[in-house]
Amino acid sequence: MLNILNISGGIIILFGIALVIIGVFLCRKRISYEDGFIPSEAEIITMDSKISIVIINLIPIIAKEYRPIIHFFTQEGKEIRTSMPYTIKMSDECREFFQMYESHTAITVRYNPEKPNEIYYHSKKNFRIREVVYKFFTAAVLVFLGSFMIWGSTLV
Repeated sequence: MLNILNISGGIIILFGIALVIIGVFLCRKRISYEDGFIPSEAEIITMDSKISIVIINLIPIIAKEYRPIIHFFTQEGKEIRTSMPYTIKMSDECREFFQMYESHTAITVRYNPEKPNEIYYHSKKNFRIREVVYKFFTAAVLVFLGSFMIWGSTLV
């Protein structure tokens, strides 16, 4: 006999399964999209800065953030000047950018051939895989909850 717990449990289980399927699909799509980016050697021209409030360990801190402005050439020889995202001054990535800026060391970036201003510095593949793992954990909890609801409805 169908009751509200069976229906709700089934919906929650289906939602958990859909979450996993969508997560895997989006991860594969984003990784394949980023694989189409082309590497290029860039030079950091300058470092922009701003002061902002960041939350570290649930504590708001006033911090200085830096953003490298880079210069590179595409495969076609087109000159591109663009900026990278802001990083907190105390981060390892920011220290790395400052070392490269001061020593005029080339930095390897990957750019989108269709939109050369769209770049990234380090691979985001591990971040994408981590997103899917979080979706798997969430889906497992949802499937367990839905199963528990269905099992509980049989005891009533």
